[in-house]
Amino acid sequence: MHTILALVLWLAAPSLTWYEHYDRGVRLIEQGQGAAARDELNAALAERPTEQLQVATRPQEYIDYLPHLYLAIANQMTGDVNAARVHLARAEDAGVAAKSEAGRSLLVAYQLLLRGNTTGYAAYAPKPPVVSDAEFKQLREDVLTKCNVAPDTSNAPWYARYELGLELERKGDYSRALGELIDAVALRPNPQQRARMYGMWLIDYYPYFHIARSHVRLENWQCAKNAIDISQRLGEIPPASPEFHELLAMQAETAKRLRQ
Repeated sequence: MHTILALVLWLAAPSLTWYEHYDRGVRLIEQGQGAAARDELNAALAERPTEQLQVATRPQEYIDYLPHLYLAIANQMTGDVNAARVHLARAEDAGVAAKSEAGRSLLVAYQLLLRGNTTGYAAYAPKPPVVSDAEFKQLREDVLTKCNVAPDTSNAPWYARYELGLELERKGDYSRALGELIDAVALRPNPQQRARMYGMWLIDYYPYFHIARSHVRLENWQCAKNAIDISQRLGEIPPASPEFHELLAMQAETAKRLRQ
């Protein structure tokens, strides 16, 4: 009886539209839930297979519909790099993401992550850390707790790694900071102003800028240049941001040092 009732309720439940599946998928990616996002995006793609700019979803509401780009992101998040590359290629072939204001930087970021030489800022000779192991352990626990992440986790989300990188940078431990910032980029390569971390906590996510800054402080000039190049290619730092002038100053200093 219970089984029959459940089946009747399931059949009576309204099915989701392509937009509802798509919107859920994008939100799940923002929450770091790649596998669940992939299911929703695949459902959206099955109902609406063609990508398009400025699709009407409700009266006076429009979105850029980019399922293949977001499926590339969702698959990369789950570790299925081959599927991610397939969807990235389809997004490139469709040509819609490259024309989308919202999708363009995402497309470039995942092109770099899935095909580009992302070791250009990660291949360097490590230098001794500044903070002690005990201080680092305590700082990590404090940051993870602040980020609502279990302190004993071994798989911290991108925002916790980024926050830890910034804290280490503030303490002048640029060597340890680099490790955390580079790990954050591996989990989320696309920068964003006011990126959602969790709940209502937003942060300006500028990982390449901070990677470049740490390399400059450590005098890893070629790595600094590579990170600066990526930051500028992605348009990571808005011209009105206070970090913009520092980015230009780092670019000038790096170019000067590399000419010597």
